[in-house]
Amino acid sequence: MSSDNRGYNLPDQGETDWDELLNENFEDIDTDVQELFDMSTGGEINENVTTYDHVGPLHQGSYHTTSSPDGGLGVVFTATDLYIDSVVVDSDLSDISETDLTIELREYNGGAADSPVVDSTTVTLSGGPERIDLGFQIPESGDGDSDDEYVLGRGPVPDDEEAIPLRRINQDDWGQDAYATHTYDDIDFLRGTHTGESDDWGAEDYWYYTFDWRISDEGARLTAPWSTDIDEIYMRPRDPKEEFDDVSPRSIWFDTS
Repeated sequence: MSSDNRGYNLPDQGETDWDELLNENFEDIDTDVQELFDMSTGGEINENVTTYDHVGPLHQGSYHTTSSPDGGLGVVFTATDLYIDSVVVDSDLSDISETDLTIELREYNGGAADSPVVDSTTVTLSGGPERIDLGFQIPESGDGDSDDEYVLGRGPVPDDEEAIPLRRINQDDWGQDAYATHTYDDIDFLRGTHTGESDDWGAEDYWYYTFDWRISDEGARLTAPWSTDIDEIYMRPRDPKEEFDDVSPRSIWFDTS
């Protein structure tokens, strides 16, 4: 029989072919769940799944503590409309009591100490190499110039606080010639910088602190579960006093009242 229970079959008491009716329900439920999934993803799952690229060098070099109350050292790059998902940092916490690290994304503005902060995050480090989540979105364009320059680096460290030693690639092992080899379709790495300091300071020939950047196009995000796998299916009873215990988080519940 066909019922008004959201279009699903509800066998009558004593129905001999109840199994056929329930099997039809399962087929209909599978179709309905797939339609909901397609609605949430536009029906084009391959176009909604984010693909990531890994750019920049792997962690190497020696530990370094130079920082500034206005923001520390970092890497200058050009990019537009780009998502920085995460990076790797390598810290030495052996003599450190405060293990929180702030990483900032700033407009470069020639290295000015008061350059606008686009985004920042503070994380608690565990020591050694570790991947930390950023979730920074590079604006489509800051000044209307497709070659806008940004810097990703250590955030401010007050003068009365100790700076965490972070690994950098040293001048003898790097230099701007090495930066020139790290040019990609979506991002170009240019040089090192110490914000608020002259380029004559020498920071441009180092790679500072954040390695193995994981980047993507922010527009391509998965907005629904990978699968529609369901552990259990419940039909809401006609008697509202009847309840189910220990319902799985991957259960689906249909209100048929």
